Amino acid sequence: MQRSLATTATMIFTEDRFVSLSKVAEILTTALLRVKEVVAAVETTQNCVIVTCDHFCAHLEVVYGDRETNLTVCVADRNDALQSDTDTKRAHLAFLLFPLALNLPVTFLVWPSSDVRIPRLRFIEGLADSFSPHKDAITPREKPKDDLPNEDELRSMIRQASGSLTGANSLAPPPEPKSMFERLADAARPVLSSLH
Repeated sequence: MQRSLATTATMIFTEDRFVSLSKVAEILTTALLRVKEVVAAVETTQNCVIVTCDHFCAHLEVVYGDRETNLTVCVADRNDALQSDTDTKRAHLAFLLFPLALNLPVTFLVWPSSDVRIPRLRFIEGLADSFSPHKDAITPREKPKDDLPNEDELRSMIRQASGSLTGANSLAPPPEPKSMFERLADAARPVLSSLH
């Protein structure tokens, strides 16, 4: 995996600092199978999990520090000849972070190219409605329903959410009716902008 061609986020654990890599692998495999992504291999070592799918690889590495534990989540193209754009990588990254944040005792998440520590509950609450097939928001303790977003929907969501993080504004009004990811962007925008 070439890190220069990857997109990386960090999950920070400050209270319950033990990270079970077998649980991480199980959460990711389940989430990927829900969107019918072919999981070619899952490798677990002493401090990392590598998930290889049809189109991308995810490398998750845990580092234990004195006061906190960091789990870096890195997404890269599987095949160097078929490189995807940054939005696609960030879409995959967001899709992997959501179920991990929902099921692990994460304290903060740090998005790529940002030093902002997003509190776990804000991250989950901002995205929960869009990961549910119903318009009613789910609480952070509930698990998302079976219908999770596909790659195109994730790419669209990431463009909008990344714009919120960088302060970019889109002048075009959203198309109607609102899709799951437009609802996601609407939910995430106030959460992310309140962190600046």
